[in-house]
Amino acid sequence: MVMLEEYMNKILCSMVFLFVLSTIDANAAQMFTLEQAVEHAVRANPGVESKIFLLEQAKMNIGVAQSYFWPRISLVAANTRTKNYEPIPVYSSDSLSQRTWTKGLQANLSLFSGFAHLSNLQKSLLSKDIASANQIKAELELGCNVQLQFLNLLKLRENLKSSEEAVVRINKQLSASEAFVKVGMAPYLNVLQNQVELSKAKQQVIKVKNDIRNSEVQLNKYLNFPPDEQIVYRGNLKDYARGISYTEEAAINTAIKCRPDLIIAQKSIEVAFKDMQISMSQYLPKIDLTYSNSQFSIDYDDPRYEDYGRHYWSAGLQFSWEIFSGGATTFDTLSQRKKAQSLQKQYEDSVSSARTDIIRSVLDMKAADELIKATHVGLSAAKESYDMANKRYTTNTGTITELLDAQLRLTQAQNDESQALNDYHAARSKFFYYIGQKNPSLR
Repeated sequence: MVMLEEYMNKILCSMVFLFVLSTIDANAAQMFTLEQAVEHAVRANPGVESKIFLLEQAKMNIGVAQSYFWPRISLVAANTRTKNYEPIPVYSSDSLSQRTWTKGLQANLSLFSGFAHLSNLQKSLLSKDIASANQIKAELELGCNVQLQFLNLLKLRENLKSSEEAVVRINKQLSASEAFVKVGMAPYLNVLQNQVELSKAKQQVIKVKNDIRNSEVQLNKYLNFPPDEQIVYRGNLKDYARGISYTEEAAINTAIKCRPDLIIAQKSIEVAFKDMQISMSQYLPKIDLTYSNSQFSIDYDDPRYEDYGRHYWSAGLQFSWEIFSGGATTFDTLSQRKKAQSLQKQYEDSVSSARTDIIRSVLDMKAADELIKATHVGLSAAKESYDMANKRYTTNTGTITELLDAQLRLTQAQNDESQALNDYHAARSKFFYYIGQKNPSLR
């Protein structure tokens, strides 16, 4: 008996240990609210990180463009060996076997480049602005995608709750039907109908659970977590604020100023004009300041000739002007101008699309807000209708058809309410994305 007691104590301790371990693992799972999920995604998503690296590259290119305003300094050296195999007259040293040494310093400073260097610097600054806008665009796009997926997950959880409640209700209906059949108060058909509806309800639970898992996997991807990692996403569709403080015109003006894709389009036009100016610089002369300081020496193999060396320096201005290029400069300038004009039309189209996006999101919010009110009323009516149908059926004054219809309407009303809430908050998230702003209501 003592050994059996000790054995049972060991089993009990093991079970307690496993329970504690499982509790620790559960507690160790990372938890995110909607706001925390967006913040983490922006920090950890590789797509956003790649845009940060491109921004850093654009900043480095500014330094490259600035370098053309500084002199170019080079150290030069050469060692040449010349060997002659023919007899040389004693009075000539031109083709003697010799070793030549050259070393020195060369410097060049561009004084005037037809404004090409200035235009190139301005272009690199614009490119940095474009890279920065691309980073912001990636962050806003990712944040919006996280919000939409997070809201969809919360909606699916509400659907799962309503589906599981439907299973519970139908099980109770099935038990009542079986009881009525036993006492001869109802036909067996009622049992079969409940079994069919129960099967459908259980299938719906399975489907929604799978949809939930798929949604969690997608969220994990956005947050740069492994697909199978258990992450807890917390929230409720009723937790988030409703309403916006923007008028339609104010929203459009904000979008024109802040929306990253519009900024990119505008800056791209300016870049095209800078490229045109760089091409036009070929029409103008180039002036460079040059300086050279070098030493030259020759060592003769023939002892009849003395070795010698020289030291030279020079400074001056170098002027160049391309008079004719076969029309290349003209055609390149015209090409860049056409590019700028094309980009201008694309920008105007993007502004028009932004207006459409904003207006549609506002309309979607208004419609969803009305749907929320309507579904709330419908849900109250569906609950009351089901309670009445269930009471009538359990008192054998109603039919199974009435009860099943009421049950289906109640489940649908619950799903309609969660869908309306999801549609509203999704439209609100898109609205702030369309105006180039972060959603301020996340928590």
